Order: sequence, then structure tokens, then C-alpha cells
Amino acid sequence: MKKRIKAGKNSFSKPLIKLTSIVFLAFLAMGSFIFYNTNILNEYWTNSEATAFRVDYEKELKQFEYVPQPKLVDVNLRLELYPSTRDYTVEGYYILKNTNREDITSVHIQKLLEGNITIDSLSFEGGATQNNHYKKFDYTIFNLNSVLKPGDSVKMYFKQSFITKGFESGNSNVNINKNGTFFNNSDLPTIGYNRKYELNDADERKEQNLPIRYNKADRQNTNELVKARSGSDSDGLNFEMIIGTSEEQTALVPGELLKQWTNDNRNYFHYKMKIPIIDFYSIVSAEYEIKKDHWIYQKDSISKPVDLEIYYHKAHDYNLDRMLSSMKASLNYYSENFSPYQYEHLRIMEFPRYAQYAQSFPGTIPFSESIGFILDIDDESDVDMAFYVTAHEIAHQWFGIQVEAANVKGRHFILETLSQYVAMMVLKEHYSEDKLLQFLELQKDIYKKGKDREAFTEPSLEFVENQDYIYYAKGAIQMYQFQKVVGEENVNRALRNFLEDWNSIDGKLKTKTNRYATSKDLLNYFRAVTPKHLQHTITELFETVSHLKVSNDKDN
Repeated sequence: MKKRIKAGKNSFSKPLIKLTSIVFLAFLAMGSFIFYNTNILNEYWTNSEATAFRVDYEKELKQFEYVPQPKLVDVNLRLELYPSTRDYTVEGYYILKNTNREDITSVHIQKLLEGNITIDSLSFEGGATQNNHYKKFDYTIFNLNSVLKPGDSVKMYFKQSFITKGFESGNSNVNINKNGTFFNNSDLPTIGYNRKYELNDADERKEQNLPIRYNKADRQNTNELVKARSGSDSDGLNFEMIIGTSEEQTALVPGELLKQWTNDNRNYFHYKMKIPIIDFYSIVSAEYEIKKDHWIYQKDSISKPVDLEIYYHKAHDYNLDRMLSSMKASLNYYSENFSPYQYEHLRIMEFPRYAQYAQSFPGTIPFSESIGFILDIDDESDVDMAFYVTAHEIAHQWFGIQVEAANVKGRHFILETLSQYVAMMVLKEHYSEDKLLQFLELQKDIYKKGKDREAFTEPSLEFVENQDYIYYAKGAIQMYQFQKVVGEENVNRALRNFLEDWNSIDGKLKTKTNRYATSKDLLNYFRAVTPKHLQHTITELFETVSHLKVSNDKDN
């Protein structure tokens, strides 16, 4: 045992005075340092200032929400990422096409409202003049020198920079990291009015004399029916990007890797998509190990192999086999029952636990370390959530990417509930019905907790808005019940027909209309495979707010 040293009364008091002074000065210096970072280097907003900004944004710019705008058809960018300083620059061009029936004379550009980001330059082929009347909202109207006729296109060139300056008060941007950068194209310039900057709280809106705000428009709203999950910027685009990063890192975006090289101690990667993608793509960079494999659809002799890749932190190899097994099982089930997988690659990329989710982009799935890579899973007592979450995110390559949903009530029924369902079928096939029922018990708990927190009347699944406890948890349970009633094969036939008709690229019905699929469309496919005497099941499970029930018995 170490001997504790006692100090005499006199010898203790004087050093304490000196130490107190030193601590006080240290805190004073620290306070000055924090103030310099949060108020000088970075702008600090009080809650009242942020509220006032949102109110003004809506009052002044709402008039432009449905002004006809062109849509993105081509993206060609070069991005230079500097992980050590948490900075980047990106430059290149968009090609914008007028898909409307009327002329377009101006293009409205919204910069991401973040102090670290600046648009260094932005110009249009043929020239344009700037209207900076709404500069305080980082919203600029470019009046084109030449009218954009229906069917015509124009190139938009831009350069944007992200520069980290010290640290911020509150929620600083944690997407650009020294090791584990992950952000998406919503950080780049977008077209037109953005609802996410509106004041959302119902009580605050009432205080500010703003109208009631719904998270999703009514299902018959003609303005929102022509918008997809990714917004109104595009109906599909060609994508190409060169990305540079530090020499120890690997950078990944959607597309086939055309070329890789090193220059000035930096790694470069050139990616290009062979087919059009939705306007939703991620940028990822980190120090990675790679686990590789491939998958080929055995029932199609002309199918090309799909390259499977998992990019992971060296110390996080615990669940790679589970995730890889899920990649293969999911591709098998979805290709067999719905439609072919559309890309020649499928990548999973680990990112830090600053966020705890996975997200599916075309051919790429950024995946938080906390919900898959470092889970401690006991196959006897646990549901294999590394396997399940992988299957769910791969399902979005069909429900969310092959078929998009109109930006109206019920959108998440299509995107999330269907992904929950098909992932459950993969879980059941790979493990057992008992494991699936264990998963559903977890969903029951999640639903009940969400319902207890709900401040408003619970909507049915067909009209769900942003209530995740409904479209994730309750949706999984109701879809399980539906397949118990009509049979897994019939549910899959309905989804196969739905995908065939509403595929965003070449769907039989989608190519004949400019609108996207809705929950009403989906339920029509469910009705087509449901016997007449069981049609009431669709109403009970999806069109009304019914009592929650998990039954393993076929309900006739």
C-alpha cells in the first residue's frame, strides 16, 4: 500500500491559494477560448433567433415552393476531401432539364444553411444575372439570359467549400471527420424552396400566426405527387465523380470504380454509374480494411456477378460474416421474388457512431459501427440484428431506389414498411419462424412506447406521415399478419407486380405518368391477390387503426 503524505496546516494553505488562482485563470482562458470558437469563428444563434429565421424563411420564400423549376439529369463532380483538417472542396457541373410544359426563365438555388459552407462560384451556360434579394436565407434566384424551353437543358457550374473553423456551440457538423467522413448530396446546392427550414413545432407555429403544418401532404396533392423520396430535384440522373482523399484512406461514392491512382500523397478514385440513379448519393472516406466476395443469381445464366464489399475499421471484424451472409441471402430472395438487382456492385461502409443508423444509396450502404459492426450477438438468445439491418437496407435497393414513392401521406408505408416485411422474410428463411416472432415482440414494444409518446391521433398505415413507430414497428407486425392470411407467395406476387408497374426507370405505368406511386396504388395490388372473403383484412390492417395482434396461425 502506498503511503499517503500528510501536509501540515501552514504548508497546505498557501499552495491552495496559488492553485486556486491558477485554476481561476485557466478557467478564464478556457472561457475566452470557447467564446472565440463559438461566437467569433462560428456564428451563434439563440433559440429565439433561430425561430425568427425559420418564420421569416417561410413567410418570404413560401411563394416560390411550386414555381416551375428544371430537374437534374446529369451530375459530374470532382471532390477534394482533406480529413486531417476536416475540409473539402467540390466543383463541377449539373445538367438541368426543363421537364415542364412551360418556359423557365429563372433557377432558384438554395445553399445548405451552414456557416462552414460557402458557394465560391455558380454560373449557368449562356449566362444569368443574380437576384440577391433573399441573400439572408442563402437563397439566390438566377435569371437566365436565355429562356429554357420545355425539353431544353442547361449546364450549371459551381464550386463549393467546406472549411472547419474551430468548434461550434451545440450540434457541430460531425459528418466531415478525420477518419470516417459520411455526408450526402443534400449538402450540395439544391433547387428551389426547402420545407426543412420551416418552423416545425405546432405550438410555436400557432404563436407565430403560421398555418397548421403537416409533415406530409394529402395523398391527392398534385404538386407533391410528382415529387419522389429524394425531392423534386430529379427524376433520375447520370452520375460521375472523381474524389481525392488522404493517402491512408479509401473514398467511396456510388458507381463502378473506373480508375484509382495516387498523386501528391493523396489517393484518387474515379466512379461512374452505368445506369441512371435517383438524386440521392453518399460520400464516404475512412481508413478501411476490405472484406470481398461476389454473388451471382443462380437461376439466370446470363447474369453478371455482383461484387460484394464490406469496408470496415480494422478492429471491428466481429460481425462481417453475418453481414456478408445477409447480403447474399437478401440478393437471392429479392431477385427471386421481385426483380433483378440493378447494379454490378454492393458495398457496405462503416462510419462512426456519431449517428446510429444505416442508409441505403444506389449500390452503397453507409452503416454505423454501433448498430452492426460492434454488436455482441448471442444466437441462442438474441435476434441477429447485424443480419437483419443489412437485409432491411438492401431491401431499399428495391423499395426506395427501383420504385420511389410520391411525397405524400403513406410514402413511408411503401419505403419502410415494405423493406421491413421483405427483410423479415429473409430473416425467417435464414434462421427460423421463432426468431422472426422474437423480432416481432421487439417491434410490439417499440410500437407501444411510440404510441405512448404520440401527441396526436394515430394515423393508419396508408396515411402514415413521419411516425416511425408506425411505419417501422406496427408496419412490420401488420405485414406479418397479412402474409399469414393470404400467404407469403401471394404477398410477393403483389410486390412483384407493383415493382414491374411502378419502377421509376421503366415501369409500365410509371412511364405513362409524371407522378409517383402512392399507398393507394400499393393496396390495389394487395387486393388483387386477396380472396374476396378476406378483403376486409386489408381494411383492418392498413386502412384503419386496428388493435395490434401477432398471430402465428393462418387466419381464415
